[in-house]
Amino acid sequence: MILRMIIAAAAVAVLSAMPALCQSKIDQAVEVERDYEGSVAEALKSALRPAVDDSLMNFRLDFDYTAFYSPYHNLYDFSPVLDMGPKAEGKVVYPWLYARVAAAYPWTPSADLYVTPRFGERFSMSLYLNHDSYWGQVPQAVYAGSVMTYPGHKINGDRMKNRGGLFMGYRWTKGEVNLDASYTGSMYALAPADGYSGTTVYNQFEHLKASLRVRSTNPDPNSFYYNAALGYRYFNDRHGVLEHLVDADVSLGATIKGEHRLYVTFGGTFTGVTVGNTFPSRGIWKVSPVYTWERDRWRIRAGLAFSSVYGDCTRKDGGGFLIYPDASVSFEAARNALWLYLKASGDNKLYTRYDLFALNPWMEDSGRAYQSAVPVSAEFGLNGLVRDRFSYSLGINYSMLSNSLSFMALSYRNSWTQMVNWADSHMFGITGMLKWQSPSFLARAEFNYRGFSNWEAALMTPAFDVDAVLEYNLRHRLFIRADCYFRTSTTGWSAVPYTQATAYRVPAFVDVGLRISYAVNTRLMVFVEGNNLANSKIQYFLNYVEPGINFGAGICFKL
Repeated sequence: MILRMIIAAAAVAVLSAMPALCQSKIDQAVEVERDYEGSVAEALKSALRPAVDDSLMNFRLDFDYTAFYSPYHNLYDFSPVLDMGPKAEGKVVYPWLYARVAAAYPWTPSADLYVTPRFGERFSMSLYLNHDSYWGQVPQAVYAGSVMTYPGHKINGDRMKNRGGLFMGYRWTKGEVNLDASYTGSMYALAPADGYSGTTVYNQFEHLKASLRVRSTNPDPNSFYYNAALGYRYFNDRHGVLEHLVDADVSLGATIKGEHRLYVTFGGTFTGVTVGNTFPSRGIWKVSPVYTWERDRWRIRAGLAFSSVYGDCTRKDGGGFLIYPDASVSFEAARNALWLYLKASGDNKLYTRYDLFALNPWMEDSGRAYQSAVPVSAEFGLNGLVRDRFSYSLGINYSMLSNSLSFMALSYRNSWTQMVNWADSHMFGITGMLKWQSPSFLARAEFNYRGFSNWEAALMTPAFDVDAVLEYNLRHRLFIRADCYFRTSTTGWSAVPYTQATAYRVPAFVDVGLRISYAVNTRLMVFVEGNNLANSKIQYFLNYVEPGINFGAGICFKL
């Protein structure tokens, strides 16, 4: 789930035209976490997240709760009668209230509340509150030579995240405007340094985000397209580091004769930081002209991105300016069955404290920001579909990494915190996916292999991992779901101030979960689940071990 993103490889890209087709089936009140490209009329990404348990306390990776309790994901998931009668016609009516309450032992409460009043076709609004926490102990990691061990000692592992937000939108014939705002308050216990038994120290921090977006929704393919957004973000670590960020994003374009598209995007983040009595400023900007052509089985995209990171930020070497490709070619080799693609891309990122604490909540509390870049990346792959039941994908990719970010452990003031390590490397990767889905059964397995020329650029990153899920449902009323994630051993660095870091091997682990849920009726669902059933010593960040085996139950309600 959340926090896996820093170490997981990106999923294999689909054809450039396919995302726009998929987006037409997604409600605009739900945030969609994917990059849409290849179409001037880019799909809307609302700020309202679906009610998927981010499992922040367990970091259980890809445990997708949408199969049985999402307020917006195919409401028939709650209905035991969908397959027994004719489908309803007309516009889907989403629930105006959704609530979920759950708890596990050791004490792990979580709750969601979404309220979406119905104001008609033009105006929409949603309010939401989320809570997720863990109160208990976790295994302590101990160094033995160059290997991480777990002798059985326990330390305080308390952590909590509260989030609330508001989304409002207004739509007219050829456009819409959206306003959203959210606040997140988090608290994480820091692991004590070796031999320290004093009071537990916590990382406490706040994220605030607000944005205003206006965009064209004119269905005429030859119309002028625009999408403009202005946002504000705020970060406070409650230890003297304050960060204010302004985000801007503008896309302009037009379609010519139905198959040629020309558009350009302008984007940037501008930030000021307060650290004690200093006020360093930094930012990043990007300009990207793009041309796309679509005809019959072919999709071609040709573009370049010009980006620069400026101001007070940390980088190992190289400048902040970068030009990288944004191009792809895809071909439908077999009608509705096989697609081939080749793409070249890159990236230039500025990781502010807002970004870093969102990825790793045990960060040290300096005010530094970091640049990380991918000057060039290339990928070749295929996507296949067999009889609307079986689908598969395979991708082979290469990336040049500059100032690649990973995390190492730092012992400071009797606590273990996390700090950024950055290095250059070449990376070769293979990704694959197999999926079978029928009305009553789902099986999916995804794997990733990563090879680095410089292992220092991949701390706590496995060379190989696989994520699998099996789910059976009885007439969409009884759901039985099993999840399994396996990753090979990793290498982590540990250091104290002013000393050289020491490398340690963190053993491989497997994370297994089982969930059984039952729809009492179309409004009410109950479930029981067990997590980390193998009681593995799961460790994504050095010295931070996740909770062991736990069992819980919950209830979902919607109107």
